[in-house]
Amino acid sequence: MKRYIILVLSILFILKITTTRILDLHLHRVCPLTPTSESISSNEAEIFLTKWQKYQARGYAKKIPEDFSYDDVSTVQRLPWLVKQWFEQECINPQRFYYVEQRLRTILKALQLKKHNDHVIKILSEQMATKTDEQDKQWYKQMIEDQRKMSKIESITDEEFAFIAKQENRVKQLLE
Repeated sequence: MKRYIILVLSILFILKITTTRILDLHLHRVCPLTPTSESISSNEAEIFLTKWQKYQARGYAKKIPEDFSYDDVSTVQRLPWLVKQWFEQECINPQRFYYVEQRLRTILKALQLKKHNDHVIKILSEQMATKTDEQDKQWYKQMIEDQRKMSKIESITDEEFAFIAKQENRVKQLLE
């Protein structure tokens, strides 16, 4: 009786091994770029930048239109076979990959706006300091407040700004 049980279990085990597709084994890997939130962490940005260099080196960026991830069609369905295979090998979620790219570009632009706004605020503050009329000072305060609000339009976190500020030249160069 034990022999039959062992035989049946052995057959089931062999059947399971032979019917498991190799692709199914990849599903259990923990991939670094997976959809988590609207903001991106510095770790996620670093992973992206490393992968982006490989992506660019293989010429995949030229195969994908710039507005690729903005439309309603699933990103994965529209990828060329070779690019899909690369994403699978690198264990990257394509939608998150393109999202991080767009987010980094947005943060770069917002950082430029923030720098400009900080400069304008500095000038307005200096101008306000020279005024004695309370109505003029109030006008300058309102202008300064408006400039501060403009810096927060994109809902970019301080961590995102800090990462891009430290690596601005590198990120610009890689995304050009």
